[in-house]
Amino acid sequence: MSMVTIAVAADITEADEIRRLLTGAGISSELEAAESDVVAPIGDGPCRVLVEARAVESATDVLSAAYGDDADDGR
Repeated sequence: MSMVTIAVAADITEADEIRRLLTGAGISSELEAAESDVVAPIGDGPCRVLVEARAVESATDVLSAAYGDDADDGR
C-alpha cells in the first residue's frame, strides 16, 4: 500500500483534527514526523498526514470542504 502526504499539520493537535475529518469520511490515515528523514515518533513539531494513494482525491475533497483552498497548502 502506497501512502501519500495529504497535509502537513503544525502540531499533533492539528494533525488529530485532520485525521478526525478523514476518519469521519471513511478514509484511513497515518501520521509521521515531518522534520525527520527517517521514521520517528511523533513529537511536538509538525506532522505529515498520510493516506493511501487511491484515497488522495477523496481526502482532498474532504479537506477542501472543511478548510477551503487552504487545504492545498500542505501538499
